[in-house]
Amino acid sequence: MSENTVARDKFRWAILTLISVSHIIGATAQYGINTLAPFYQEELGLSRAQVGLFFSAFYLAMTGASFGAGWLADRLGIRKTTLQGHVALGVCTVAASMAPSFAWACASFFLAGLGYSFLNPASTKGVMVWFDRDERATAMGIKQTGVPAGGFVVALLAAPLVLVIGWRGALAALGIINFFFGFVFSFLWRDPEERDITWATRRPPAPEDHGALDIWSFLPAGCGTAIFLVGQMALITYLPLYLKESMGFSAYWASQALAITQAGAMFGRVGWGAASDRLFGGRRKIVLLIIGIMGSVLLVALSLMSRQSPLSLLLLVVFLSGLCLVGYQGVSYALIGELAGRARTGAALGLMITINAGAATLGTPLFGFIVDRSESYAIAWQALAAAVAVSCVGLAAFLKEPRRSGGTFP
Repeated sequence: MSENTVARDKFRWAILTLISVSHIIGATAQYGINTLAPFYQEELGLSRAQVGLFFSAFYLAMTGASFGAGWLADRLGIRKTTLQGHVALGVCTVAASMAPSFAWACASFFLAGLGYSFLNPASTKGVMVWFDRDERATAMGIKQTGVPAGGFVVALLAAPLVLVIGWRGALAALGIINFFFGFVFSFLWRDPEERDITWATRRPPAPEDHGALDIWSFLPAGCGTAIFLVGQMALITYLPLYLKESMGFSAYWASQALAITQAGAMFGRVGWGAASDRLFGGRRKIVLLIIGIMGSVLLVALSLMSRQSPLSLLLLVVFLSGLCLVGYQGVSYALIGELAGRARTGAALGLMITINAGAATLGTPLFGFIVDRSESYAIAWQALAAAVAVSCVGLAAFLKEPRRSGGTFP
């Protein structure tokens, strides 16, 4: 262990825990949309494409608001931005639980997406200011593990909760928890300079913190990972319906099985980040390519499943799909932060999320539309696999990683 590593403030791990919990709480509201779909689809009289439009509304809001939210995170700070995000997300999720119709629910989920758009830029900036590059992808992966962890919690608890208080009560509970956690986060958060001014100032600013924001340097990463996000959203939105309609699962077990995908994502976000930091010496591009290629193969495997397929094989593919298609974000967020620099992380990540969310807004209901028109999940999975493979080609051809400075990473 280097002297620099020893000298770092150990409080960074407490901060990382707080950030991760924030993501868990925020993700419970986000993933409540798809996890509860088998319960509210019939009551609200929704088609598969309309279910996808709920997620699209959520991500459409992120498309429009993420750059502004990132800009605010750079200027207002992490504490205020995160508080605003949780409060808005909580209020709008409660509103969605009262929906009498598709239009009400869609509007509520759109407004909830506005609140959620504040969380990722703020938390990513938090990791950038507390962690150096040789730990950053691992820390970012741990932080992003909070997202599938929230989905895992919802997948395990939502269905039993629905049996007690109904899907409306379950969704409202997720909103209330988000509202109050915003104030908990605000009370517990500390910036590095609040914790230890000497630690924060003893090193000169890294070279990555200077110069104007070069948008073109991270557009290939933003566009390439946008297709990854379409894969992620299609998987977590339609997997419960796929298991129910094509594999013969009950609504209860279809929702429960989503926990396996989220478990894979948790392992992936930490594991891929650690692999990028340690096994690949801080390189991000090669790791993203490995993830994309594996994800494309797994989507093809999912398309070949049938009711006669062994249950263990189906669940393994579901787990590994989560490992890759939902587990990539720690590496991609670390890459964007390094391309932009600490001082501009919020704005850069906001722009990337805008690109990603725009693709997810179109791609998620398109997947449902393909299923509706073809009456085949297999065709939709294969089309998605082809799109992910094309994104890998784009990343390989156009993505340039930031250079090392003086033999080490800045």
